[in-house]
Amino acid sequence: MMKTTDTSPPRTARLADWLWAVAQDLRQRTPPFERDDAVLGAMRQQFAARQKAGKAGRWRWALAGPALCASVLAACVWLLGSAPPGESGATVMGNPGSGFIVLVSADRWAAFEKAGAGTAWLVPAEVPRERLALLGLPYDPADAAAPVRAELLVHASGDVLAMRVMP
Repeated sequence: MMKTTDTSPPRTARLADWLWAVAQDLRQRTPPFERDDAVLGAMRQQFAARQKAGKAGRWRWALAGPALCASVLAACVWLLGSAPPGESGATVMGNPGSGFIVLVSADRWAAFEKAGAGTAWLVPAEVPRERLALLGLPYDPADAAAPVRAELLVHASGDVLAMRVMP
């Protein structure tokens, strides 16, 4: 219980005095201006270094997109240039000077060559000009109905193995 004759200062007065004393102590302990300038200069150098590193990193990412596109384009050109011979339309196999366009798979053609030429016949025929497009050969659509002289290499089983277009 508090007596009315108690002369102790209230608690808020003690806190204000304590804060005032701490503030005076901090004012006396201020660092010299040279130290402030040195710290500020070091902070500016670090900031400039971070900005420079950030710009260099952005350029790397900016160049990554075109580099990726160029590498994909180069890979596509390489893949198209290295297509296996049986997959890209007209294929001349056997004797290169014979001019036969193979119409069967490479395995079937290899089996025919292994068996020898005695298992097939050369049959003259007339083929519609529009069939040349299916074989990957150039043709004029204006003359699509006109026949083309050709020789067919027919296996003993009746399968057409190859075709040679005659001039």
